[in-house]
Amino acid sequence: MNEQPASLFTRPHLFAAFFFVIFIFLLYQMATIIAPFSSALLWAAILAMALAPLYRRVVQAVKGRKGLAAGIMTLGTLLIVIGPAVSLLVVLAGQAVDIYQWASELIRSGKLAEAWDRLAIPFLNRLAGLPLLQGIDIKGMLIKGVSELSSGMASQLGAVLRDTFLLVVNLLIMILSLFFFFRDGESYYTTVTNLLPFTPEQQKAIARKFQDTFSAVINGVFLIALLQGIMTGVGFALFRVPFPVFWGFLAAILALLPIGGAALVWIPGSIYLYATGSGLSGIVLAVWGTVFVSLPDNFLKPLIIGKKAKIPTFLLFIGILGGLKVYGFLGILAGPLVVTLLTAFVQIYREEFMEKR
Repeated sequence: MNEQPASLFTRPHLFAAFFFVIFIFLLYQMATIIAPFSSALLWAAILAMALAPLYRRVVQAVKGRKGLAAGIMTLGTLLIVIGPAVSLLVVLAGQAVDIYQWASELIRSGKLAEAWDRLAIPFLNRLAGLPLLQGIDIKGMLIKGVSELSSGMASQLGAVLRDTFLLVVNLLIMILSLFFFFRDGESYYTTVTNLLPFTPEQQKAIARKFQDTFSAVINGVFLIALLQGIMTGVGFALFRVPFPVFWGFLAAILALLPIGGAALVWIPGSIYLYATGSGLSGIVLAVWGTVFVSLPDNFLKPLIIGKKAKIPTFLLFIGILGGLKVYGFLGILAGPLVVTLLTAFVQIYREEFMEKR
């Protein structure tokens, strides 16, 4: 007697199908609800992870009272990190508008053309005379580029200040979320990892890769870029280059690039000083940029990243650049973390499927 094939519509199958349809629908609805505040939540999570070691020490100091420790850490972060960051944003917006006006006046008065003529040393003349560059108006391209750069930065930073209400709302959400991430972050982490269908060893491996890469990006990329931006701004202020805060911020952003980096800011600054008649200051600024801005980056970044992140430096920088394009400023962290998690999953795939053939 032939056995009847098992039915696909048994009660467990129907329950599983119904459950996962509803579950996925609820996840989608939850993602839609929190999407407007995703940036605030992500920044709160980043700050909580970066300050987690300090939070643990505060918990020990207050004898295990996590709520009190989270309150202290949230207030300290607001005063030491968030407050100065918002103040810097206001100063940047003001200097962006000023630099737009300055660049416009420079172009209208003809001073930019005069500076170009002053810098038309034999090398630049020979460069402009190359057959491949014949017919290209290099001076016109430079003037147009300065105008577009200044107006673009002014409009972007000005738009941030125009959305003051949204900025305040996101700031409040970030501060509130930061408190709960400090207090309950470990329980959130445990809940999420327990839902993953991995062995405890695989969960630990993924968590270790995640933490190592996060630490590498924070210490080896973000903090070093911030230091380069600060030193660039200090150098510009010392040698009286206009708008040092703006240029320091731009240097910090460009320091994330694997090629050029902050030198793309301090080298033009040195040339500007030379073009305006301050030749000695231009030379000293070039020395300052080499010694205090670019040189530390060349040996600190590979040392920190090489020890912390177990992924090739090339992939790490590709993750940063791609993350910046896809996620904006958050991509500095999001890109490398995606690359790290992908490498962890590739390793799990090798262990579970390839090596068991």
